[in-house]
Amino acid sequence: MRWIRLLLALIKAKFKSKVKATDVVKLSFNVWITDIDVSIMNHAAIMTIFEIGRLDFMVRTNFFKVANKNKWYFPTQAISVQYYRPLKVLQKAKLFTRISYVDEKWIYVEQKIVRNNKEVAACLVKNTIKKGRDTVPTLEIMKVLNVEKVPNKKYDLITLHELEASQMNTQLIKKWKV
Repeated sequence: MRWIRLLLALIKAKFKSKVKATDVVKLSFNVWITDIDVSIMNHAAIMTIFEIGRLDFMVRTNFFKVANKNKWYFPTQAISVQYYRPLKVLQKAKLFTRISYVDEKWIYVEQKIVRNNKEVAACLVKNTIKKGRDTVPTLEIMKVLNVEKVPNKKYDLITLHELEASQMNTQLIKKWKV
């Protein structure tokens, strides 16, 4: 069912108004019966909603079209998600997506799900853009997206995310022998 939702979102995004890459993009959604796991929306379904939000953002900024033309792909290096409140079947919520920080290699995307003006979940995604094995410079990507003022002010959340990722790498990869 998640593929159906993803495909529907892709089709809908093509008919929505275009947005700038510096905009906050809003996407409304309903919780489907197939999203439910023991009476609440499960984490995999929430992650799918976040993915759909990023897809909607890429299509509406025209990045998806340019990326396909240039044979670019966008691997995610890290995702940090916080869950605050549950969502139940048929409830409506809104997803907000924005690019929050860009450096030479990484593009950080912030997302949050809100219902009745209360945060349900928040997500920080660290992406890069690749062509084959090569990393496409983020300034080239920002140019394609017609972004004149790149969000390049690194703030505490990004620094904390990088520190946690480094510590997790040390604990899970280097110290934990299986």
